[in-house]
Amino acid sequence: MSVRAYQFSSATCAPCKVIKPALQDLRDEFLEINWFHIDIKNDPDEFAKKYNVSIVPTLVVELRDSLGNSLSVEKHSGTSIAGYYRIVRNALRSIQQS
Repeated sequence: MSVRAYQFSSATCAPCKVIKPALQDLRDEFLEINWFHIDIKNDPDEFAKKYNVSIVPTLVVELRDSLGNSLSVEKHSGTSIAGYYRIVRNALRSIQQS
């Protein structure tokens, strides 16, 4: 299994700028996660649409099986770092239990 994290933001989003250092700390701490940054205003692959993201900042954490199929998706929006840590840890616990 693997974990992917999609960080959605916008260059003009004030809350995105506030939470950016904390999200970078998450990226630095959880190196086993495949991290992706998506600027919601430049999203040619339409990840925001796929994950139903309409506000930023938002983090989507997806647990995938060995074939790349999505097993679960959790997301958190806003400037509360606790919510971001929660969904990252939930995904990593799922991997450890399998």
